[in-house]
Amino acid sequence: MISNKSRIREFLNLEAHESHLAGFLIAPVIIAVFGILIMPLLFSLFVSFTDTRSVLPNSYHFVGLAEYIKAIKNEDFRFSLVITVIFVVVTNFCKLVFGTLVALALKERFKGRSIARSLIIIPWATPLIVTGIIWKWMFNNHVGVINFLLTKLGIVNHYIDILSNRYSALPAIILTDMWQGTPFFIILILAGLQTIPDDLYEAAGIDGATSIQKFFNVTLPLVRFPMFVAIILGSIFSINQFDLAFIMTRGGPINYTRLLTLYDWTQAFKNLNIAYASAVSYLILLLSFAIAAIYIIFVQKSEA
Repeated sequence: MISNKSRIREFLNLEAHESHLAGFLIAPVIIAVFGILIMPLLFSLFVSFTDTRSVLPNSYHFVGLAEYIKAIKNEDFRFSLVITVIFVVVTNFCKLVFGTLVALALKERFKGRSIARSLIIIPWATPLIVTGIIWKWMFNNHVGVINFLLTKLGIVNHYIDILSNRYSALPAIILTDMWQGTPFFIILILAGLQTIPDDLYEAAGIDGATSIQKFFNVTLPLVRFPMFVAIILGSIFSINQFDLAFIMTRGGPINYTRLLTLYDWTQAFKNLNIAYASAVSYLILLLSFAIAAIYIIFVQKSEA
């Protein structure tokens, strides 16, 4: 018979072999992540502290925070920052409102609810490039369906070039981003709504609460965390939005839709100002962290 000590020894040896095998199997993934993600991040961070204007320069001249200060003082950067903040705030507020309303509707029982829940994800699953091209045609000033509806409703007398007007171009991109991103809010909020027991609504109804009172006193407090997650992730997605502005307007007219990401792309690939573009990229990253921190502080204070 095999003794207990032998069995324990065999088990430990097998566990050691499995751990070595696991390390061997995960090593390629770690190397790939380091090479594809971490290395470029570290290299771009290093470049942001230099004044290089070339992708592969012969040498690097360290200038500290000069490129960051240059960006902050640049009027074009500040203008793009304002446009980006407006875009992020408006689009995520609208996504939250419409996402909550649609999630509440999809929570109710009705014929075809499963089909509606399946179809609602289509805009979010559609690639941003495809979304941008579709909506660009919808806003077209000759054959666009948006202009057709506006004229039929009597809002305008003739077709207008929505994407070339500085007052309507940004709202058009915001509307497109809302269409694409609202399903993400719906999914998260609906998941939170599904966890609320019906007993709470029944108890509130017995106490004489109206539908609005049930929403503010029962629903809203219990779906606050899914909403919080949706707002944080949605804001980060919006800050990093590039495709829609690039495809629909290229930042025009007169830079009224030039988001920070598009401004950064212009500096890097058109002006070949690599160090400056790297600094702008990290300022965008800091903006993402700042917005997330503001939301976290707000939620903590509201829960205190």
